[in-house]
Formats: sequence, C-alpha cells, structure tokens
Amino acid sequence: MTTSLSSALQALVVQLEPEPLTIARRLAAAGLPQLAMLHAGEPGGVGPCSFVTAAPDRTSLAIDPLDDDDGIRPPPDHPLAQVPRWIGVIPFESRRGLERSSWCEPDRRPDPLICRPHWCRYRAVVQIDHQRGTVQVIGDDEACRARLVAALGVVPADPPQVVLALGPEPPDADHIARVARARELILAGDLYQVSLARRLTVTLRRGSALDLYDRMLAVAPSAYGAVLSLAGETQVVSTSPELLLRGEVQRAVAGPLPSFTTLATEPIKGTRPRGSDRVTDQALAAQLDADPKERAELAMIVDVERNDLGRVCEAGSVQVAEPPKVVTHRTLHHRKAQVVGRARGDVTRTQVLEAMVPSGSVTGAPKVRAMEVIRELEEHRRGLYTGGLGFVAHDGSITLAMAIRCVVLRGAEGHYWTGGGIVADSDPEMELRETGWKALQLLACADR
Repeated sequence: MTTSLSSALQALVVQLEPEPLTIARRLAAAGLPQLAMLHAGEPGGVGPCSFVTAAPDRTSLAIDPLDDDDGIRPPPDHPLAQVPRWIGVIPFESRRGLERSSWCEPDRRPDPLICRPHWCRYRAVVQIDHQRGTVQVIGDDEACRARLVAALGVVPADPPQVVLALGPEPPDADHIARVARARELILAGDLYQVSLARRLTVTLRRGSALDLYDRMLAVAPSAYGAVLSLAGETQVVSTSPELLLRGEVQRAVAGPLPSFTTLATEPIKGTRPRGSDRVTDQALAAQLDADPKERAELAMIVDVERNDLGRVCEAGSVQVAEPPKVVTHRTLHHRKAQVVGRARGDVTRTQVLEAMVPSGSVTGAPKVRAMEVIRELEEHRRGLYTGGLGFVAHDGSITLAMAIRCVVLRGAEGHYWTGGGIVADSDPEMELRETGWKALQLLACADR
C-alpha cells in the first residue's frame, strides 16, 4: 500500500520482519552498490527507527552535502521529512586545517584510508520502525523506491562465519610513553587535556562488513550502529555510543537551505569495564562516578563543547541540559553529559559543522593545541577516527555520531583505533588498560 504524503516524498509499506541486518543482506544479495545501514541498536541514538539503503544517485565531498543538493525540500511539517537523504562521514583528517602550520613540520605520515568528507545521496531508504514493528520504503523518486522494493524480495544466502585477524599490536610501551609525554606538556601548562589513541590493524579474511557488524553487535549493541560503503572498496563498520552533533531545523519555515535551530552534543568521558557480578558491576560504576580524574576530564570537555557551541549559538542559550552521569552499556560504563544551544540566525550550516567537528571530546582543551599535540605524538594519521558519521534528513536536520569504535576497511584490510583522554593526574598504565576495554568488541570477534 502506497501512502502519498506530498507530490514526491512517499512511503510504501512492505511486509517483512523488521530486522535491519536481514534487510541489509537482502539489498546486498540483490547486488545493489554502496549499501548503507544506520542501526538503532540501543535506545537514544538514531531514534526509534533504523534505516537501510543502497545505490546512491549523487556524492558530495562538501562538509555539508546540502551545498550539492539540487532537490526540492518537502514541506517542513511533512511527516516523512526526517528520514535520511544524505548518509556519510566527516573525517577528523578533513579538519586538520585548524592546526597552526607555523607550529608544525610538514606531516609526512602516510595518508589514511579516509581523508575528505564523503556523502552519498539516497533517493529512497528502507525504514524499520522498532516501536511499531513496521517496514516502509520511503523516498522522493519512484524508480529508486521500486528498485529497493524489488531488492527486498531477494533471499540472501546464510552468512558465513566471520574470520577476523589482528595484525601485530603496537607495543604497549609506545602508548605509555605517549601518555607520559602528554602529561609533561599538561604539567608545563601547554594544555589542559588531550585525547590520545593507538591504532590496531585488522584483516577480514572471511565474511563481509555486514557480517563483522553482526558479530560486534552480538558483543555489545550500539545507539549509533552503522555499516557504510563509500568510494571504491572503502567500508565503515561502526558501533559508536556517542552523539557528536544533532542539529534540528525550524519545521514551520520552508526555504531552499534550512538553518539549524537547536544544536546538541553529548560528550562521553571516563570508562570502566562491566563487572562479572552485580556487586562488582555496581562498585565499578560507583568508582567511575566518584573518580576525581574522570570527573575533571568530563568537566573540562563540557567546557570545550560549551565554547564550541558558543561560537555559533545565541548568547546565553548554551547550557548543560543533562549534567554528567554514569551510563551503562553491555561491556562498559561511561560518564556522559549533554550540552545544548540555540543556533544564531546569521551563521551558516557549514559554520556550525566547522565549529563542532572535530569535537572537543576527542581532541582536548584547548582544541587547536590539543590537535597539534595529537599530530606530534600519534604515529599514524587518524583518518575517519574521531570525526563524524551519520545523516542529513530531507528537512535538513542532521545527526552525527562520533566516529569511535569503528573499523575502517579498504578491501579486506583495515584499522580500528582506541584511546582516551589524558589529564594531569592520568596514570599511563591505566590509560593503556582503557584502550583495551574500548577494543573489547573487536577483540571478541578476532581469531587469537
């Protein structure tokens, strides 16, 4: 049954089980290129719905893909206007221009797998509503809707057993030395906090990116799960728990390029593993919440995020909407806060994205100096890691997850980064252990 809700944007109900991975495998089995899945694996992320699609009709390398969109927006109060239209990434690497060139030698480290923003425009998507248990194909192009409907009729083969191999792990001593050097710079007054990470190499010897995501999902679901196929053989498998940016638009005003109204970010800082029993688990959560180092770290990052939002928001509108608290996931405890503000009417969408990416949560304080220290101390360029990934909806609103807990593949070879924030009283050995906790999903999938 087709529901026509405007002259273009329409929804077609499909009788299928509301299971995003199965639906994604149907599209893959049909041979549709550049598959994308945004999976609401936990509450509070992309929302009550997951989205699966393929076969984009356009790409954009702009930080805001609406700069390259010639389409007509639906009416701002359209009930389908918040489904994804553009899906893609803004890598950390694309924002390296913030670093002061006069302070840095030329960066001779090899290029990472993803250097520039990359967005794909999808004229139709499959929406899986987890609350209602429904599946719909939604889009503004009849041929694209029909192509997805046809692909949903393909029955995929049983997925293979994933075989994931880890490359030689970087020496523990390297990360310990990296943290120690960062502490020296902090104690010397060069900066207050910096996020440092180490890179693991992986080889997907058997299975697809979807199969790998399925394995990682079994270990720990994610509020912002994603599998994205970008240009060439580049693919992203994400189980991010963190919101980088949500930008809402005024739905009562139509226009060619909608401005943001409310902006929100939800930084996460502080980590403990889950306990083996209830008593131990509660003790670890309480320890995290009381730890002065963890509390100071999140407090500093909240200030950085307030500053970033303050650059593009109305004076006095930026506030901590949700004070820091412990949030519990399947494998880890974290501390999280929410910072919100009202975007100024005179700032562009691009200016908002440039202010918020990369996030202070994954750079440090002050942000620019922290990025320079990251460049100095990390052996490899980050690429996508700690940038953003997500979608721009038909109405122009945006949801970006933090690009953490991500595997980036080119063909079968790829990388996974894991790190944490360093402050004056950080313990290098503890910081090393934290990188292991944050890689638990990946390590559980690997053949050791």
